[in-house]
Amino acid sequence: MAEVGYKGRRLPLRSLTLLLCLAAAPSAQGQWTSRYPEVENAAKNAGHQLYLEAYNLPTFSASPTDPAPSPDGRSVAFAAKGWLWTMDVGTRQARRLTRGAQIDSRPAWSVDGKQIAFVRDTGRDTNIFLVDVATGRERVVVDSPALDLDPAFAPDGKSLYYASAEAGDFDLWRVDLATGTKTRLTTDLGQELNPQPIKGGTALAYVDRAKFFSDAVSTISLADGQRQTLHSAGMAPQLRITASPDGRSVAIAAPEGDRLKLITIDADGSDIIRIAPDATYPLAPSWSHDGQLWFVQPNRDKQFTLYRASANGGGLADMSPLDWDLGEGTARITIRTRQGGKLTPARLAILDGSGHPAAPATGLAYFDFQQGRVFTHSPGAVTVEVPAGAIKLSATHGFDGVAQKTQQVRAGENVTIDLDLPSAGFDAAARGWYSGDLHNHLNYGGPYQLEPDDLVTMMRAEALDVATPQLANLQTRQVDSKWWGWQRTELPLIRVSQEVRAHYLGHIGVIGADALFDPWFFGPTYPVRTRSEVTNSDVLRFTRAHGGLNIYVHPVVGNDPFPANGNPGGFPLELVPDAVLGDVDAIEVACLWSDELGTSQLWYRLLNLGLPITPSAGSDTMQNIHRMMAIGSTRVYAKPYGPIGMASFLDAVRKGHSFVTTGPMIDFTAGGQGPGGVIGGEAKSVGWSLDLFSPTAVETVEILVNGRVAWTGKGLSAPGKQHYAGRIDVPAGGWVAARVHGGPAAWPIQDGAPFAHSAPVWFGRIGSTDPEAARAAADDLLRWMTTVGEKRLQNGYPDGSGMRLKTRFADARKRLETFLK
Repeated sequence: MAEVGYKGRRLPLRSLTLLLCLAAAPSAQGQWTSRYPEVENAAKNAGHQLYLEAYNLPTFSASPTDPAPSPDGRSVAFAAKGWLWTMDVGTRQARRLTRGAQIDSRPAWSVDGKQIAFVRDTGRDTNIFLVDVATGRERVVVDSPALDLDPAFAPDGKSLYYASAEAGDFDLWRVDLATGTKTRLTTDLGQELNPQPIKGGTALAYVDRAKFFSDAVSTISLADGQRQTLHSAGMAPQLRITASPDGRSVAIAAPEGDRLKLITIDADGSDIIRIAPDATYPLAPSWSHDGQLWFVQPNRDKQFTLYRASANGGGLADMSPLDWDLGEGTARITIRTRQGGKLTPARLAILDGSGHPAAPATGLAYFDFQQGRVFTHSPGAVTVEVPAGAIKLSATHGFDGVAQKTQQVRAGENVTIDLDLPSAGFDAAARGWYSGDLHNHLNYGGPYQLEPDDLVTMMRAEALDVATPQLANLQTRQVDSKWWGWQRTELPLIRVSQEVRAHYLGHIGVIGADALFDPWFFGPTYPVRTRSEVTNSDVLRFTRAHGGLNIYVHPVVGNDPFPANGNPGGFPLELVPDAVLGDVDAIEVACLWSDELGTSQLWYRLLNLGLPITPSAGSDTMQNIHRMMAIGSTRVYAKPYGPIGMASFLDAVRKGHSFVTTGPMIDFTAGGQGPGGVIGGEAKSVGWSLDLFSPTAVETVEILVNGRVAWTGKGLSAPGKQHYAGRIDVPAGGWVAARVHGGPAAWPIQDGAPFAHSAPVWFGRIGSTDPEAARAAADDLLRWMTTVGEKRLQNGYPDGSGMRLKTRFADARKRLETFLK
């Protein structure tokens, strides 16, 4: 999984393994950075900033979210299409209340029903506004330099409760609506969110993320600050609450395995009752004055259905709008993405004349927070209704390049707009390359419930041939286990795989194996199996024994894991001994959550020991989360022998007939051999050749011999292609590879920077070494073991525990010491 670390006031993302396990590392260059203000303690309480944003910031959808029934029960407010709406409960006609470029959500009615408080998301910050229901006039209520969320009116209507990170992490606050005076109500070391007045306004119930992966619903007395825990929920990303109008009860959307359930609990903590038993994934509950609970639930179209159910029991009533009134003239546009004259699936971003995003009424809309745009995956043609004006379109098919168009549309028009995608500058299929994302997740705590087939349109839009969505644990809950064994055997190929997540030791992708490894998680930092004698080597060997490919995923934080004037670090505890002892097939050189240049530095040292560890790549995206990049954002291209299939593709990755990329495409040969090949003979020098195509500018092109730059040249100053060629001296042994990197991360790239790297071509034989390079690599890895690795091993496994792992470290040390003789 993914997570965020600190980089000044910006937040580079990194793997959960590394946050929990590693010492501080240098700032990363290739990892994502958050666009939003930093929230302190996110790593301690939510895992990292990405998860905090993904689970707590609003979701953009073309369908209703965040329902809020009015005090008189005649209407319900909700967010949809990025604006606020009010719907007449009797006619189910929805009227747009807000407008403009920004994203509005989380409505809360005033006591008199005349105003609605809401959250406005600029794409870089969130603030709290009030809107007059009759006139539409707005005013800002809370505009701190931090994230502000979850407004709720006090029962007397004179103040507003909300959650804000203004003081560092999320606390509960109150603002006086007459004076604007703000009062901080909690100072806990954690995240307090979703305040709801209870007990006549003398107390608040709230979502309490005070402990690592241990969420709860708590209460606080406003008189004396006394706390009570009403309900403990474990790791509960979609945990939301609502208080009954009389303040005597709280309804909770609580986790139940892979699902959610609605329960009510008395404000004093007694009498838990389950309601709406037919609801399988209820989200964002809101309690009405007539004893009804409103909520939304994802449907098969990957939109939300608006439901109402009695808090006293009974069935569900679909209350989704029957009619939508934007309050201005609109046009209905059908957007067709074409390549070579044929309809082609594409990643599509749509902006109306005000710069507000639009999305079709089917399929997920994602927020690319690297570049701050909402996008969807079109099967080739989609239809949307937008306000009249200048419509701006951007589309891309994989890494082929970006098509853009602006077109004026008039009110009442039905318009078809054709968007011609650039032809592939690098015809991967013609060259024998197939693309794969070997690390992604179907469902991981988001507001949607996806099935593996839902990936097909996404993959076609991203020109992705292979995906291996991985089962994983949400702390102690195992996610998506029902999909184990699912596979698709025609392009695009899909095979459900597994990520085994020993946070302290490192995460491992178990790809294409014919059995699940158990346990899914173990080791220090977990509340169970903390002192388990299971090691990652067990996972690696299991994977090989069951016909799979093992991969150490998102392995390195920071771009300099071996600083000249500091201790090595920033990589998983068990990776080095596992690799040195020959059990690692591949490492994830390219991933959204780790640094490609830093990972390469570790990989080079392993290669220099003669270890034929091949490069892999995966986005580590969680596809049921709105704030998420596209599947295939980082990927591996492999050249299989014979017909393409899952087995032949994974075998090509295993043998290193491959390159990894975040966008640039490369085709490299040396001495007439492609990646994974062997240069034979006694020649003192050999020629090399590199074809580069990039959909964006890329700064630097390099040829590396045993991890050192043997040749460097300029990349591309704009999208395009270039051929490079030259000669290199042949060392005593080792490898040669091509690397390109640097430049801005412009669409279609969604990683932090352009990067591509070929697998090595070996000199003489696979696994050959240059004695000097091998000695230097062993020295660096031993330095890590002495200064960092063995100390962390002892800290995590004190006294007599972890003996199998300690023996493994000792064996790896002996092996490394042989290179120094």
